[in-house]
Amino acid sequence: MGKGPGIVHSPNLLRRAIEFNQIDGISAELRERLFLRAFGGVAVLIVLGLLLSGALTSGDLAGQIAGITCIALLIVVWALYALRRTYAALFLMVWGVWLIVTTMIISEGASTGIWMLPQFLIVVFARFVLTGRVATVLGVLTALMDLAVYQFQLYRFLPNGLGGMALQNEGLAIASSLFFVLLIFHLTDIVLRETVRQNQLSEGRYRSLFNNITDAVLLIDKNYSFLEVNQQAEELLGVSKETLAGRSLFEVTSQEESKILQGQFDRLESEGSLEPFERPLARADGSRRVVETTLSMVTDEKGAPRFYQAVIRDITERKRLEDDLRLSLGEMESLAMQDALTGLLNRRAIMEHAEAEWHRSRREHRPMCIMLVDLDNFKNVNDTVGHLEGDKVIRQAAQVIQSCLRRYDWAGRWGGDEFLLILPGTSLSDARQVAERLRNEYVAFEERSRVVLHLQPYLSIGISVFSGRAADETSLNELFAQADKALYLAKHQGKNRVEIFRQADETLI
Repeated sequence: MGKGPGIVHSPNLLRRAIEFNQIDGISAELRERLFLRAFGGVAVLIVLGLLLSGALTSGDLAGQIAGITCIALLIVVWALYALRRTYAALFLMVWGVWLIVTTMIISEGASTGIWMLPQFLIVVFARFVLTGRVATVLGVLTALMDLAVYQFQLYRFLPNGLGGMALQNEGLAIASSLFFVLLIFHLTDIVLRETVRQNQLSEGRYRSLFNNITDAVLLIDKNYSFLEVNQQAEELLGVSKETLAGRSLFEVTSQEESKILQGQFDRLESEGSLEPFERPLARADGSRRVVETTLSMVTDEKGAPRFYQAVIRDITERKRLEDDLRLSLGEMESLAMQDALTGLLNRRAIMEHAEAEWHRSRREHRPMCIMLVDLDNFKNVNDTVGHLEGDKVIRQAAQVIQSCLRRYDWAGRWGGDEFLLILPGTSLSDARQVAERLRNEYVAFEERSRVVLHLQPYLSIGISVFSGRAADETSLNELFAQADKALYLAKHQGKNRVEIFRQADETLI
């Protein structure tokens, strides 16, 4: 037969008792409130005991020493309290009273055992005002001491003045028991009230945070069913908390999202904590949001998981702003590398690409060509029809250059009416073909013929080549200079032509 859930088995009871004793005692504030009550009662009992026993007024030296020791105990305890050492004062008082009561038990000589009740109550009292560990030590020591009293007749070792003292103060034993019972009841009442108050305060704070936080909060049990959700979660999911109550998390998520979430739960159980993660969220109305989820595990005092807590923040708007910012930064970067008039790369950008292609050409031992293009008779255009028309001619030239580029070529405005083209992996013969096609395309460009055909704007082109061979030590600046020399020759040999600088003998062909 199975064991009913209401039955408490001794191993579990023992384990829970041990766990309880491992918990720290009451708070320092509550201990401060209880001290005066406990000290006052103990002081009255000690003074009453001294008066009834006549320990201070008797002629017996041992009795007088015992009485003075009790008075000294009260003075030291009060001094510690005055120094704001409340725990130390209670610790000393508990152990001091326990020693007094234990002495009484020894003096009984195992005749009545009436002082064993206050001795036991002192152990219970210690559990409340000190800690479970101290009470456990005190309880074990009490059991051992009482066993020794009955087994070894310890009263024989007491001074003559202390022997039989307990038998003369049986009424005091009853009064002490009554006092400790009342004190423990009073203490228990205060502790319970304080515990209820703190729990209500904590619950109120948590409930306020749970309901007023701007993020969606979902409490999920170990079977992944909803325990509770706040209003923000209802609004985010588009489902009421009554509808969600008791349902599985995976019932309200798609199959793909369920796999992702299951993986996150598995990671949380194995790793103990997770970084916030982003994921898409499908709402009940079919719309989608982007959310940031923080998944955590709420555990008991032993670290065993009780339930999961998911805090979900809607970051859809933030992601949109980030995308807009990323797009804006991309546009700004593009504008920073773009010539405003032509839309081609500006001088800085084309220089960076030229350097990168030169290094790659050296690394891969492949040729590359540099092409300088200049508008012939451009000064006449500006002087005759004005700078606005001159700008239009530059834009037309850039348009033709852009149309003649291969997909891996680079083109930029070098300055004024000059353009620079980078042709990676291109031999001299291929570069000449590109240059001739560019020159002929510009001559045939219709927009050019409508504006300034009579001013004869043509293209002169100079080409230099880097072979990429290991023995070729031509620098990038030297390539620019060689292309410029070739362009200079093209301009002075009639314009509207292509010239190539041959690196081998530094002659032009």
